[in-house]
Parts: sequence; C-alpha cells; structure tokens
Amino acid sequence: MQFGKHKERSNRERILLQFITLRWEKEVRGAPFSTARNDMEKAFRLPDMLFSYDTSYGLPYHRMLILQNKNGFEKIQDKSVILKPTVNNFKLGCVLIDNKEPESENSEYDVTFTYSPECGKPIRYDKRYQPLTERAFGLTSNEYGRVVYNGRHIYQDTGEWYYELNILNMLLTEQKDPNVLIDQEPLNVYNQIEILY
Repeated sequence: MQFGKHKERSNRERILLQFITLRWEKEVRGAPFSTARNDMEKAFRLPDMLFSYDTSYGLPYHRMLILQNKNGFEKIQDKSVILKPTVNNFKLGCVLIDNKEPESENSEYDVTFTYSPECGKPIRYDKRYQPLTERAFGLTSNEYGRVVYNGRHIYQDTGEWYYELNILNMLLTEQKDPNVLIDQEPLNVYNQIEILY
C-alpha cells in the first residue's frame, strides 16, 4: 500500500477566471482620477493555485477588489475563490457562464450579461423594457474573453453613492503561465458601460 500519492490530474483544458472590481466614491469621480482609472490595467497575474488545484473539487477563480481614493489605488482583496465542482454554469457578478458541453474533453462556454440590481444603476433594459439579458460571446479552446460593466451603488448605512467598474477575464486553455492574461489581448470583448452620475 502506498501513501502520499495524489490523484492524477488530467491535462485537459480549464477555464481561467479573473474577476476584478474597481470601486471609488464621489470625491474621486472626475479628472484626474478618472484618467487614472482609464489607464489602469485590465488584467493581472494569476495566482499559481489556479493551475495546481484539482478541478474535481471545484473551479478556482481569482478575485480582486481595488479601491481608488485620493492617494491612488489600494488592493482590498486579492484571493482565490472556489466554485462548486458540480456546477455546469455559474454567475460571477452580472455575468453568467454556461458550460455547453460539460462532459467533453474540449469545453465550450456561453457568456451572457444578465442585469440585476447587484449590477448597479442605471438599470439596463432590452427592447421590450425588460431587464437586459444579452449574450456577450461564446468561448472555445484557446480563446480569451473579457466582459466589462459599470454601475452606481448606494451604501445602505449612509445613503452615499459609490461606483464600480467590473472586469471579468476568461481564458479556456491548457497553459499554466500566471501571466497568460497579461501577455495577450482578449479576442472577445463585451462592454456594458454607462455614464455614471
């Protein structure tokens, strides 16, 4: 009997996910702070854990929360989060990611923007004045996609407004390079950007 052996991981593709939220308040809404936000990187180095984690126990993704204030940018949260292993579709923020072929060696994902109050104001509507649900793009092998959306929110305790820019980077790949999202530009980009008052 041998001990210390781990279950062999397959080299099949995995979806790499990075969900970034940039948050700011009224005092840094305009220039020059808005210029700094526009110049901010849209992707960051991935934690090594995303490549070594056995996905039969769940799908890890990289979660970052960055706060902008008068002194610049401050990382409030930078961690790996695990999604349930049995889930074929999952929602990160206002983005639904659906694995169309969960049992296949080479998966294909549908990426959909789904408006809900957690997305913030202004409310996004479709042509029939229903909350917007819109397919952003499909993601197949070695494709890099990005969804970007913003919203205005209210602190429940003070009633003050704050603003968020959310960026979800996705890459379906066998690569194990932590800089993979930085070293290339996305093939598919979906923007749901509104003017925030």
